[in-house]
Amino acid sequence: MPDTDETVHLGTARLSHWYCLRTQTKREHIASSILATLEEVEVFCPRISQVKKTRTGKKRFVEAMFPGYIFAKFNYADKCRIVMHSQGVSRIVEHGGRRVVPESVIDDLQASVPEGVIVAPDPSLEAGADVEFVSGSLKGLNARVLAALPSGQRVQVLLDFLGREIQIEADACDIMRSAEDEH
Repeated sequence: MPDTDETVHLGTARLSHWYCLRTQTKREHIASSILATLEEVEVFCPRISQVKKTRTGKKRFVEAMFPGYIFAKFNYADKCRIVMHSQGVSRIVEHGGRRVVPESVIDDLQASVPEGVIVAPDPSLEAGADVEFVSGSLKGLNARVLAALPSGQRVQVLLDFLGREIQIEADACDIMRSAEDEH
């Protein structure tokens, strides 16, 4: 009888494999933290840091790259029960009767996210982006980015003000890409 994809026997040794785990909504970080404390369980929860608009301006948030999913490497026969009953974990994802995620897929993901977090650039700082002032004395006005300045904290924008186009420098934290320009 052939071995299942969950457990491979080599003599008496059992190998661990990667599995994709479904987590409770917005609980990826909790599930991965708890699983990381378990012996013989390796966890990978890639995250992305991106800028979003809030009521008080724009802020950088760090969220799961795959919302609702994390990866864990463990021996299925030995650790399935404790992994499945860990806080934040809903189930092991299965596709076509297979649960194991190929090691090469995880290796590629880990290589592309070496620190576990990808930092997405702020789209408001790209030359040509249509932006809106979300804070400061110009809040509510629209402009077009001409250039990001070397400091990285300021941008040069073209502002249509009282029927005239004027170039000004603005704090990068005061502007956010316009909703119409995001598509």
